[in-house]
Amino acid sequence: MSQDFLLKLVQQRLDDFCDEKRGQLAEISEDLIPIIDYTQAMLAGGKRFRALFCYWSWAGYQPGEVTEQDLSLESPIVGVAAALEMFHAAALVHDDLLDQSDTRRGQPSIHKRFEKLHSDHAYAGSSARFGVAGSVLTGDLLLAWSSELFGSALTDVNPASEQNCRRQFSQMRFEVMAGQYLDVLEENAAPTRNPSQAVAIANRVMLYKTAKYSLEAPLLIGAALSGVDDETLLQLSQFGIPLGLAFQLRDDVLGVFGDPSITGKPAGDDLREGKRTVLVGLTLESVPASVSKIFNELLMAGEIEDEQLDFMRRTITDSGALAKTERMIEEHSNRAIEALANLEVTPQARKVLSVLTEKVINRQA
Repeated sequence: MSQDFLLKLVQQRLDDFCDEKRGQLAEISEDLIPIIDYTQAMLAGGKRFRALFCYWSWAGYQPGEVTEQDLSLESPIVGVAAALEMFHAAALVHDDLLDQSDTRRGQPSIHKRFEKLHSDHAYAGSSARFGVAGSVLTGDLLLAWSSELFGSALTDVNPASEQNCRRQFSQMRFEVMAGQYLDVLEENAAPTRNPSQAVAIANRVMLYKTAKYSLEAPLLIGAALSGVDDETLLQLSQFGIPLGLAFQLRDDVLGVFGDPSITGKPAGDDLREGKRTVLVGLTLESVPASVSKIFNELLMAGEIEDEQLDFMRRTITDSGALAKTERMIEEHSNRAIEALANLEVTPQARKVLSVLTEKVINRQA
């Protein structure tokens, strides 16, 4: 079965859901339409890793090879994959606001879209504050909609699989919110901590904010839908967690050294946003105290000149932090590849999961 076919079904499921919500919002007030416009713009792009890993985890434990004839818009796995993409969109809306990131995939972030709506209509009050309020509410709505999509997808699933799916979905939401708070906390608390703690703290944030929900959770949810046992879920975690860590570490590198024309983000965006990544933590623990002080001040500044950005990049490279991060990516990747080889999945699923794993490891955006 082609992945394009699956992704078209997932996109159609999202579009149909949004069309339904558009009608409901319009019945309340036409002023609500921007919410669904911005939502559909957010849902129209992305790499769809969560949907793909969820699907192939599910397919890998089916009794036979799944064909296009076996899937439809009403298939539980399509609805579950769509719910994961909706949840991801909600997380991005809130994350962009918390990080004060103005762009997403080369387009304005949701809070910037609401800011523009406010200024275009010359509304009273602060455009920035309106942008914050609009994005918080939109993100909350997307969270609710992801649960609605997820619940409707499980209508005809056997009770044991449904219960396991819901447990995995709830755990994912819990861990992401915990990781998100720790991330926000560290951006503010880091200068008060010993630099020797930076890497350990950044690793914990990375694990819960991104790694587990990006790859482990979709794998577990897909497999749970297939009715696998706890031992199989543990084996999938041994694959998904190191791959998720490699995924986020690569994201950290791209956030500093990535090509804006490919990443859709301004050059050095992570440094401008003051993100306390593993890459930054490795830098701070490796440089003299005087350099660490300057580096920390720039992270906290909010506005960084191009020359200062160049200094920070050179410091990261010269400190050995970039090379260490690349080695960590390789180590996590090797663990994931080894764990994948030990999974008892169908040959088709193993082949596709292997290809997806390579895409995660070697991605440029």
